[in-house]
Amino acid sequence: ARVRSARIARADMYASRTTRAVSGASLGSGARPLRRRARALVNGSHPTKKVPSTVVRCASKVARQGAYRVTDLPEDESDLLARIHTSIQAALSDGKVLLDVEVPVQYFDGVVGVGGQDSIAISEFNACMSVLRKIVRLFEWLGQAESVRVFFPDAAECSIALKGAGLNPVSGQWEQSATFHDWPGAVDYLLRDDFVSQTSRKAYGYADLPDFLAGKRDVEQTAEVADRLYVVGYPYDNTGEMEQVMRLWEEHARPILVFNGNLDGIRTSFAPFGKAKKLKHEFVPEFTTAFYVHKFAAGAAPGLLYRQYPQPWRVYRAAKGGGMECVAEYDERPELRDVAMQFFSGGLTTTEVAVSTSPPVELTDDNTRYYEALGVDAGCSDRKALAAAYRDKARELHPDAPNGDAMAFYELSKAYAVLRDDEKRAKYDEFGERWVLETSK
Repeated sequence: ARVRSARIARADMYASRTTRAVSGASLGSGARPLRRRARALVNGSHPTKKVPSTVVRCASKVARQGAYRVTDLPEDESDLLARIHTSIQAALSDGKVLLDVEVPVQYFDGVVGVGGQDSIAISEFNACMSVLRKIVRLFEWLGQAESVRVFFPDAAECSIALKGAGLNPVSGQWEQSATFHDWPGAVDYLLRDDFVSQTSRKAYGYADLPDFLAGKRDVEQTAEVADRLYVVGYPYDNTGEMEQVMRLWEEHARPILVFNGNLDGIRTSFAPFGKAKKLKHEFVPEFTTAFYVHKFAAGAAPGLLYRQYPQPWRVYRAAKGGGMECVAEYDERPELRDVAMQFFSGGLTTTEVAVSTSPPVELTDDNTRYYEALGVDAGCSDRKALAAAYRDKARELHPDAPNGDAMAFYELSKAYAVLRDDEKRAKYDEFGERWVLETSK
């Protein structure tokens, strides 16, 4: 037990620049390669760069769960990657077979065209591909890469990963070097490579795929018995890509790690029937989040929803004097809209709101103003009536309307967000505008 604890402690050294206590939790058989990685970081062989907006401090009491203790957020790319790697290893060692990692690609070095004026999808795909390559290096260090099959969304992305792509002003494609040409394991793709797909690749000047990959019809067609893990890169462009991941799981039942699959979008989507319904209600709920960062940037106090397995979910909000502070923790995944309403609904990004210097309005016991804003009777609980009233008012008050009013539209949206939710409306009817404070308690 002492030897194992010592190995775990050494393996965890590189995973955090902060104080962390580790005991009694196995990180699997990768202690020795991880120690080599720690020496590489110390020797400066890995590029490091400060990550803006994530240099933070946690002002609340440090939370403990299992054998880990975390006191702040990642400081730079190397620290961020180390935490992602450690979280993946910990989850796999705990027997989790469906994992997802969700993190904005802007936090990594070498990202071009994302987060600035150019935010087209192709640039984001390129960035996701580069980041994915950094993440899967974990399996090379562990000596497991040959049994890890990496899936890309379609044949075009697979071609770029293997052979790169040149600058294409017509499609908006940045010049992209091959990133997975030296991957020891297999490289694959999800969607069918039909005539349309092949014609599109040629039109964009992408290189041909190897014969054994070209023209694949079924996602499981090229899978092999030797595969021990499927890593799926950014299948978020449409639900059909995640449906292929679900089929892959049903056919082969191998552990799956999904990177930037936008599972939040599936959780909140409208899926009344068919594969989409099964994906939302049966498959996606089975995933364990290994690492997660979601930015809330539109409110007056920007912040993050953060999770690092096996830690609880934490909400970080901008603190006075710079940095961020931890303001809430959840054992289970919280709804993004609930977190946004409770902690980040202080304002809009419109000029009228952003430059306002008015003092904050004191919260009162008044429980009628929200109803008056929508123009409905106090105590109205008819969702259709509330939605109709909101639509009518929104057409008049939206900032893009001829006589729009940004502040009035903000108040209208805030009122509707509360009244359409039965639980929040009950709190508002009981406590008035102080319902937010009572909910926090």
